[in-house]
Amino acid sequence: MVESEEQQDLSQRSEEGEADDEQGDGTAVNDDDEDDDEDDDERNSSLITPATPTLASLDDPEQKLLVKEVGDEAVWSLSSAKSGNGILQLRDSSTETYWQSDGVAQPHTINIYFARRRPISEIAFYLDFSLDESYTPKKFIIKAGNTYHDLEEITSVELNEPIGWVSVPVFAKPDPLDDPIPDIDDDEDEDSKKEKKRRVLRSHLIQICVAQMHQNGRDTHVRQVKVFGPRSSTQSSLVPSSQGEEASMNFFHLPKFKTVELSQFSSIR
Repeated sequence: MVESEEQQDLSQRSEEGEADDEQGDGTAVNDDDEDDDEDDDERNSSLITPATPTLASLDDPEQKLLVKEVGDEAVWSLSSAKSGNGILQLRDSSTETYWQSDGVAQPHTINIYFARRRPISEIAFYLDFSLDESYTPKKFIIKAGNTYHDLEEITSVELNEPIGWVSVPVFAKPDPLDDPIPDIDDDEDEDSKKEKKRRVLRSHLIQICVAQMHQNGRDTHVRQVKVFGPRSSTQSSLVPSSQGEEASMNFFHLPKFKTVELSQFSSIR
């Protein structure tokens, strides 16, 4: 009798412990799920890039003195295209025409090759979800490099039913060998410090990958692509005195030459 009572007590204790464990595990899982959902919502909301009806680099006179459209200096190629909807339609400055891909394989790509390393500051797209629906890109990935073999991702953009221009600023990745910029004020906010530390992107090859379409579409429509680069120092001197050359240099921090051999190219002789 004594042994049976002890066995009953042990079995009762083990059942109570298992019940507590199940209840505790269930509560922990629910909390983790809620935290994960909140984190996912924060990440997704921060990735969405809005579209605007106009593009400042094309329409704002002051901005046009700082940057210019350099796409005509490049050789363009596409991963695929429907007949009559290719590079000419992508670059004809008309929002009524568009490039349409013609292939099952994704991502669809736009390749922009410059004969010399060109400084690039902005890439802009014109999209229209109201007309193109499932053909409208939902995610862009922008890569840069000297050849197709050394392309690196510079930035990525997610969109939500865009209608208008989508402007994507592009900058080179920070170089640990660069000297710190001496004119950064410690009292400035973080956004101002980051803006001054940004380095202009110089590249032979820009690749735009259309990684995903709305409504799980297969092919894509892109109505216009514009590529902008900073103007030369002589042209930027035409900026009004209210902004001046200081504004352009703060926005486009050009890298310094590091070796004696290249220092001869630091100025025009």
